[in-house]
Amino acid sequence: MELGLACSVCGHLNQLRAVSCDRCAAVLAPQPIAPSAVLPNLGAHPATGAGSPARPGTQISPASSPATVPLHALQAQAQAQAQAQSPSPQSGAVKPPSTVISSVQPSAAVPAQPRFNAVTGAPLEALQSKPAAKTMFFGALQQQHVVPRLVVIKGEGGDGVTYHLSATNHVVGRSTGEIRFNEDFFLSPEHALFSVQGNRLFAKDLGSVNGVFVRIKSPVPLDHGDCFLVGEQLLRLDSAPFNEPGPDANHTYSYTSPRPDARFRVVQLLAGGGEGRIVSAQGTTLTLGREANHMNFPQDRFISGRHARLDSASDSHHIILTDTGSRNGTFVRIKGAVELFHGDYIFIGQQLLRVEIS
Repeated sequence: MELGLACSVCGHLNQLRAVSCDRCAAVLAPQPIAPSAVLPNLGAHPATGAGSPARPGTQISPASSPATVPLHALQAQAQAQAQAQSPSPQSGAVKPPSTVISSVQPSAAVPAQPRFNAVTGAPLEALQSKPAAKTMFFGALQQQHVVPRLVVIKGEGGDGVTYHLSATNHVVGRSTGEIRFNEDFFLSPEHALFSVQGNRLFAKDLGSVNGVFVRIKSPVPLDHGDCFLVGEQLLRLDSAPFNEPGPDANHTYSYTSPRPDARFRVVQLLAGGGEGRIVSAQGTTLTLGREANHMNFPQDRFISGRHARLDSASDSHHIILTDTGSRNGTFVRIKGAVELFHGDYIFIGQQLLRVEIS
């Protein structure tokens, strides 16, 4: 292979140390050429990044500077460019400069990897493809139909027969109505009415002899003449003021006992219609129970030691009845229609019933 300096004008090959072309006298000193113009494929392709490998067959590293490239290689590249740009003698037409196309193709796009749920491990795309869960309206839960029930409590405290109040009105009695207790002679033939309005339950006394009693869950006010149950004792509140003492028509005074300084009294109602013991409050309070109270019933096995208490209300004429943690509870006779709630207990005749609304 013959080495020399190629003339950039006529292409004549001159000696290596020649200053000018022997043929056309053109100056042969090489001009600095940008590496990107002479060797377009030697560097890293923009699409591949700095870490991509160089083009196959490349002899010069992209990090090399023009000063380290051999002179004969630069001259050969310049001569090839000049020949490609010179007119072809056969066609006489001028060819446009050839476009150098890099053989290094951009790397194929990496398909996006599926993302996964950190909790369940399921692909998010699969989760998104599923139809969204339908959210229920909270009010629908509150509007579900509920059938109230009356559960009979047996003598040992267990549950007996359950009556489902599926209709609007249910009459309870000894011989009349939808719920009957034929053997209970403390019930009137038509004793009480239970009405269902939506999810609410109401009870009403139908003028029975012995009434309807509901167990109290908090202190309740009583009026004069109201009746309540403590154990097996039927009691009545007497809060009427005493009459002022005075003479008769002949101006004669009757013998009497001294009046107690109390605002109210409790009267025991006996079988057959008579009155038993009458106990006056001590000041503004009266306690009831089996022992160590103002009014004691030591023989009543259903009364707790400290069963109930009556207090005079300071801001009204009412007397407040409070259950003081008794085992069997304190019951008050209802007047008119009252609303019942889940967990309430009712006495009608000799039947103890529990209300269930759930």
